[in-house]
Amino acid sequence: AVTTMANIALALSLPLALAGAPPGPEKAFNDAGYIPVALGTKQLFYWFFESRGDPATDPFIIWMSGGPGCSSQLAMFAENGPYKVSKFADNGTSSADKYNLDLNEFSWNERATVLWIDQPAGAGFSYGLPDFNEDMVANDMWDFLMGFFEKYPKYQKLDFHLFGESYAGHYVPATAARIVELTTLGLGTVNLKSIGIGNGLTAPGVQFPFYLPYAQSRGIVDGPRAAIMAAVLPLCEALTAGCELLKPSDLTNATIKWTACLNAYVFCSFGELIPVQASGINMYDVTKKCEKPPLCYDFSEITSYLNEPDVQKALGVSKTWSDCNRLVDLEFIYGGDWMLSYADDVALLLDAGVRVLVYVGENDFICNWMGNDAWTRTLLWPGSIAFNLAENKTWLTSDGEEAGSYRSAQGLTFLKVKGAGHLVPHDQPKAALDMVGKHISKYFDKNA
Repeated sequence: AVTTMANIALALSLPLALAGAPPGPEKAFNDAGYIPVALGTKQLFYWFFESRGDPATDPFIIWMSGGPGCSSQLAMFAENGPYKVSKFADNGTSSADKYNLDLNEFSWNERATVLWIDQPAGAGFSYGLPDFNEDMVANDMWDFLMGFFEKYPKYQKLDFHLFGESYAGHYVPATAARIVELTTLGLGTVNLKSIGIGNGLTAPGVQFPFYLPYAQSRGIVDGPRAAIMAAVLPLCEALTAGCELLKPSDLTNATIKWTACLNAYVFCSFGELIPVQASGINMYDVTKKCEKPPLCYDFSEITSYLNEPDVQKALGVSKTWSDCNRLVDLEFIYGGDWMLSYADDVALLLDAGVRVLVYVGENDFICNWMGNDAWTRTLLWPGSIAFNLAENKTWLTSDGEEAGSYRSAQGLTFLKVKGAGHLVPHDQPKAALDMVGKHISKYFDKNA
């Protein structure tokens, strides 16, 4: 079987060598490359930067972008990484002749060693056989961690925190639950301390009913659009319930479940999302118009930089980079994954002593704070009553600036970020870094 898998990997022409990193102003050690997973049928690309503080003792963070199918390198340059890229010339013999790389003072590697991973296979610079559900994602991420720590063993002992955004509301709980499962069985060592879910889609069945209330509270839907959203919601809820509750005990039931999941995605998306999207509002930040569909932001300078020949040579890649791969998205849609809930995995993590941060920009529609607040409040776990009774507190940055509010109890923290949309570190970089530092140091837990 291993020989067969190796032949598949060869046939796919997957890159196998560790690469490096292009030159830049960041003084902290950084490296990029590929880790083979799933018996070599996939190669997952990463780029990591050591902590600007003390990399020997500071924690280790992995960041997972959502989509599904979006590259975490987009987040590295546009949100919480050490570099901001800007183009100043169209002609030149190298990237240095055309682009400035400026240091981001609010990069998350101010507090930790941070790795940005392109996953699932097909996202960003990663290659290989496609994933279409969270079991596959979790298995690949476990393989990645074991391979990465084998290559860089000094990071394995560090406190580990898994963060992600948007569709990573699926990825992060599923991956962390697999880490707990396999480390408990003694199959490997990962010093998992916490997870962080930013503007995540974690429990669609709870979150989707809050699209209309949120839209109405922000005045972004008129009467006819609101009527469409209200009319479709009962069907959306029924299909989502079927998607979550039906058991694939045999082929017939598996087919019924898959059909329910696919139809839930179709009806819920068209009923609850399209009416707002059609208005021209930026669904990722309702205070703005969508200037450049579908992501509503101009990431063209990041795209052109990562496709520069000398940059790709330094990274050891030979693939045209794009911010998001629609094919990966379709794989998860038709895999029936989109409308499944991963709230139970969050409960499992809390029971295992893994702390959980759920943070949401107040101006995001697509994974809004109302829906995220609702699923954290309805989560079934021993700390549920304490969490629901917990006081809502004002969050002040280390400079004394009001950055939002939070509620915390027994390891679970829900945090609403002031003046931010879907991309919290992009919109409020200083506050986001403060949040990460406070979460790592258990500030929210201690000051609940």
